[in-house]
Amino acid sequence: MKHAGVSGREHVHIVLVGTSLLLNSGWKRGEKIPRWQELYQHLKNGDPRRCSAELNGLLPFVERGECTSVHFVPTATEECRACFRALKRFLQACGLQVTGAEARNLLPESLAQPADQRQFNSGIRRFREIVFRVADKARQANTSVMMNATGGLKAEVIIAALVAAQLDIPAYYIYESMAEPVFLPVGPLNPDLRAALRSLRKTGPTPAREFDASLLLRLEYEGLVKVSRRADGTPSSVKLTPYGRYWAGV
Repeated sequence: MKHAGVSGREHVHIVLVGTSLLLNSGWKRGEKIPRWQELYQHLKNGDPRRCSAELNGLLPFVERGECTSVHFVPTATEECRACFRALKRFLQACGLQVTGAEARNLLPESLAQPADQRQFNSGIRRFREIVFRVADKARQANTSVMMNATGGLKAEVIIAALVAAQLDIPAYYIYESMAEPVFLPVGPLNPDLRAALRSLRKTGPTPAREFDASLLLRLEYEGLVKVSRRADGTPSSVKLTPYGRYWAGV
């Protein structure tokens, strides 16, 4: 595996932790949870990407030298703690810095207990605070930061993607049959994007030459504009999509 950080820049990835490592090791709910050391050996002796959804998304960046540190956010359950400890040990052996903070109060203590809305509200807000604080600190330090929104509870994935949108940082996801992670659209919260949308709302369809190429690419990628192209594929004109028109008015 290529050493992390060969690009010379710090790269931190925020990684949500679920139970994929446990489930892929053959464990079934209701059985005794293996020790984290056993799960680590399962990772070490097997294919890490097949063993863990979290590593399936993360390792392509590690191999390209685009990851120097990882901040794990495991759900506060014994199952997730075991996975987190094994994943932490594995990545430390790869030369990465690893930190973590648990997301608490998202699940009842037992499946027999009903969901507690007040407890969940407290837990999901704390989760959002953890993710926001780590991402914003890295961003303020001019460190590259990405959100791995593959593992964890579905509610955590939703909130993590929203925080990524608010901070305008990349969020990525991978399904087990994919060879490489894909990036999620993060929304038009960037001031440059908003200014371009509001300008288009006033002027209507506009020649593409009036837009910076990277800005136009981002607008089109986010589904905010429709770009008409000439026969040779070069952009000719730009107009708002219904989604872009909505954000232009916000």
